[in-house]
Amino acid sequence: MDLSIILPTYNERDNILKLVNNIEDLFTNLSYEIIIVDDNSPDGTYKFCEQNFKNKENIKIILRLNNRGLAYSIREGIENSSGHSIVVMDTDFTHDPMLINKMISLVTKYEIISGSRYIDGGSMENQLHGKLSYYYNMLLKFILSTKINDNLGGFFLIKRDFLYKLEFDKIFYGYGEYFFRLLYFGRKANGKIIEIPALYKQRLYGKSKSNFFAMLFKYFFAAVKLRFIKN
Repeated sequence: MDLSIILPTYNERDNILKLVNNIEDLFTNLSYEIIIVDDNSPDGTYKFCEQNFKNKENIKIILRLNNRGLAYSIREGIENSSGHSIVVMDTDFTHDPMLINKMISLVTKYEIISGSRYIDGGSMENQLHGKLSYYYNMLLKFILSTKINDNLGGFFLIKRDFLYKLEFDKIFYGYGEYFFRLLYFGRKANGKIIEIPALYKQRLYGKSKSNFFAMLFKYFFAAVKLRFIKN
């Protein structure tokens, strides 16, 4: 299997079918699987996926009932994957699936390829959110000393062999802060990391599940702990 695409979902019934169709349109000469990991969405995302993808052999659907949360969902998706490369992306169309082919083209040179809002050519459609997030990411860059401009993007490709050299228990917990832990430990393991420009769009349907300002405080303390407490 060449590629596994992990799609963590929570109340994404209105987005998931279109997203999967868009992903499937990308590949012709590549063996791939799509792994949908649903956190027991109240809107029935899991059952919707079961009904619509029941005849698709390359699509796995996982329902999580315990120890829920974004990072845990991603970990479970990874542990149920078999691709030589693994892509993780949001399921609300903030991440453009068209970028996956660009990531794949760089996989022979890098261990991690990350879609970045904060290098030349990258941006966010929500300009206010983008500006606030930019300054916050510069703070994280300073604290973590990773030389990464977008420490919270969460749209990336990683080589399976390299990923399994890292300690999952130190990375995959909490919410979006798992991503800067992945980059931090990836760099410590001498992984080659590249950021490529990405446009992060506004979500297509539904509402965001996160509280932006609450996350800022949580992520700040998580970054300080990561950087200054021995791991």
